[in-house]
Amino acid sequence: MAKAHALLHHFADLHALVIGDAMLDSYLEGEADRLCREGPVPVVRKRSELHVPGGAANTAANLRALGASVTFLSLVGQDRVGDCLRAELRKRGIDDQAIVTSPAVSTLHKQRILADGQYVVRVDEGELTQEQEIEPALQQMLLDELEKSYPIRDLIVVSDYCYGVLCKALVARLCALQWVQPKIILLDSKHLENLRDLRATVVTPNYDEARQLVGKMLAAQDGKQQVPAEVEQIGRSMLSLLASEHVAITLGAQGVFLLDRQDQTCSLPAYPVAHANDVGAGDSFASAMALALAAGGSMEEAAHIGIEAACIAVTRPRTALVHYEELRQRFEQREEVLAGSENYKQRSLADLTKILEQARQDHRLSSSLGGPLARIAAR
Repeated sequence: MAKAHALLHHFADLHALVIGDAMLDSYLEGEADRLCREGPVPVVRKRSELHVPGGAANTAANLRALGASVTFLSLVGQDRVGDCLRAELRKRGIDDQAIVTSPAVSTLHKQRILADGQYVVRVDEGELTQEQEIEPALQQMLLDELEKSYPIRDLIVVSDYCYGVLCKALVARLCALQWVQPKIILLDSKHLENLRDLRATVVTPNYDEARQLVGKMLAAQDGKQQVPAEVEQIGRSMLSLLASEHVAITLGAQGVFLLDRQDQTCSLPAYPVAHANDVGAGDSFASAMALALAAGGSMEEAAHIGIEAACIAVTRPRTALVHYEELRQRFEQREEVLAGSENYKQRSLADLTKILEQARQDHRLSSSLGGPLARIAAR
C-alpha cells in the first residue's frame, strides 16, 4: 500500500498524450407520466441535460482527473458538437491544441435520453463510420501533431474506437517514434490487429475483445477458426500475434489476468460492486494503470491501481470519471481495514495468551492445593 501511495503521488509529475477517437456523450434526463398520442412511446419532460467527454476524450478526462497533464490528439468536425466537446475538455484542464478540426467530418455524438432514471433511447450522430479511412490531408495534419507532441510526453495512451484517427499512416509513424524513443504505451483498441506492429508496453482488451482478436487473426493465418477457451491460452496467443510486451485481459467482476513474454502470469481479483455501471470504467482502468507504469510501478502494481480506479468508476451512473483524491482515499481505507485486521489478530493472540496463562496458573494452584483439600474433606 505504501508503494501505491508513492506511485499516486507521482501522477501530478507526468504529462500524457492520448491518441484516439473523440466523442461527446450527452444525457438528457426527465420524467415520463404519459404516452405520446402519435405512437406508443413515453413523453419525457426534460429536467436536465449533461455533456461530458466520451470515447478517447473520456480517457483524457480520467488522466487529467488523476492529476496528470494531458494533451489530446484527435479529430473533430467544425460543428456545434465539436465546439461543445472542446469546451468540456478545456473546462477540465485538457490541452486541446493537438485536436484537428475539419468541416469535412462531423463530430461523433452519443445522446442518451432517460426517463425516471431509465434509458429510453440512445441517438448517435456523426459522419465517421468504423473502419472508414479519413482523407489524406487530415491524416497529414494528425501526423504533424504527433511529431510535435510525442517527444515531450512521458507516456502515450492509445484509445482506438476505429473511427479513423488511428489510420495506417499514424500507426506506422507511432511505431517508428516508439522504436527511436521508447515510452510507456498503453494500447486499448477495439481492433488490435490494426496495431499488431506497435511495441506497446501493455494491451488491455476485455475478454470478448481478446477472444475475437485471437480467433480472427488465427483464422486469417491458417484458414480456420481456432479460439482457445481459457484466458491464459488466449493471452499467450495474443502475445504471439502482437508486438506488445504485456497483456492485461480485463474480466469484469473477475478482475484482470496479466501475462508477459517471460510467461509470467498473475490473476488479480476485483472487488464486488452492487449495481455496477461499466460506461467508461475501462477508461478509468487504463488511465490509472498507464500513469502507475509511467510513475515506475510494476505491471502488477499498476494493474492493481487500475482495478481500484475501475471499482470506483462502476459505481457512477453516467460516463465514468475518477479523481486522484478518490483513488488516494480508497487506498487509505484499504490500509485502515488491513491495519484493523492485523490489530485484531494481534489482540486476539494476546488475549488467548492471557487466557492460557491464567489456565496454567489455575491448574498449578489446584494441583498444589489438591493434597490439603483432600485431607480436609476426609475429616
